[in-house]
Amino acid sequence: MQLTVGEISRVFDLQIRCENCMRESERRIAVPDIDDAPDSVDELIESNFLANLRFCCPRCESAIGRLVGAWRRRG
Repeated sequence: MQLTVGEISRVFDLQIRCENCMRESERRIAVPDIDDAPDSVDELIESNFLANLRFCCPRCESAIGRLVGAWRRRG
């Protein structure tokens, strides 16, 4: 399924550190174009959007990660 213009509101990159092996990984998330969609990193962190994301370390498969960085992609 392809996305059309208007379906994606914002794209953010997250830097997550595994609590088991302490290695960092990056994850790109696309926030759908809905009412109250986060517009900035601060709004993303305060929203419930991150609470619904699941993490699995690509190296050790731990399910516990800590968000250590986030930024909004432009363009």
